[in-house]
Amino acid sequence: MDIHLRDLLCSLSHIVLCAILASAGVDGGSLRRQTATCTETSVVDIESNAGVKIEPIEQSRVYIETLSTPFDDGHTLRFEFNTKSGNGTLFYAVRRNDIYDMVSAEISDGYVQFKIRCRSSYADLTIPGIRVDDGEWHRIKFHRKKRKGIFLLDDLEYFEHYYVGCGGFTSVNFGSTHRDHDDSFSVRELQNKNGHLSGCIRNVKITTGIDTPPKYTAISQCN
Repeated sequence: MDIHLRDLLCSLSHIVLCAILASAGVDGGSLRRQTATCTETSVVDIESNAGVKIEPIEQSRVYIETLSTPFDDGHTLRFEFNTKSGNGTLFYAVRRNDIYDMVSAEISDGYVQFKIRCRSSYADLTIPGIRVDDGEWHRIKFHRKKRKGIFLLDDLEYFEHYYVGCGGFTSVNFGSTHRDHDDSFSVRELQNKNGHLSGCIRNVKITTGIDTPPKYTAISQCN
C-alpha cells in the first residue's frame, strides 16, 4: 500500500494533526489501515487495538469520508471506547448530499443514546442502567438487517430490531461533528446538545470497506 501524508504536526502534548491525502490498495472487506507517525513509538490507527484518543478540543475527530459500499442491509459497524465524559458524540453515519438521514451513538448524561433520524423513522433510544463514563472499555455494535437496526452495548442487544428507514450511509465520523455536514439538520442537533467527547476509540471495524482512508484531526495516542 502506498500512503501519502501531508501536514503531520506533533505538539509537545503529542496531539497529532493529520491531513491524509491519498491511499492505494485494498484490505479485504475491512478498513484500509492508515497510520500517522510522529515518532517511532507514536502511531495512531483507529482500527488497531492501540486506537486513538479524541482530545477535548472542537476539531478532534476521525472522519471516514467514503465507504466502499453504502452501509445498508447486512452491514455492521463495531468499535470499543472508553471515556470519563458525561456527554459527547461517539459516532454518526450520514448519506452524501442528504440533509436529514443519520444514525448516531452518543453519550448523554453518562448513558449511551442511539439516534435514528430518517424521513420515515425518528427515535432517541437511551440504554438505561449502564453508565459508560466510568473510564472502562465498552463495546458498540450497529447492524442493519433490511430496514431494521440492531443496537448492542457490551454485546447485549437492546430495543430488539428497531425500524431504520434511511437509505445506505456513505460516511462515518467519530468523536465530534464535521464541517462537511453543517447543512445536515440531524448533525446540527448533535452540535447543539452535546459536549465534546474526550476519550479513546479503538478496534473500529466496518464491513463495507472504505474508499478513502480515515482522516485524523487533532488526535493523539490512546495510552
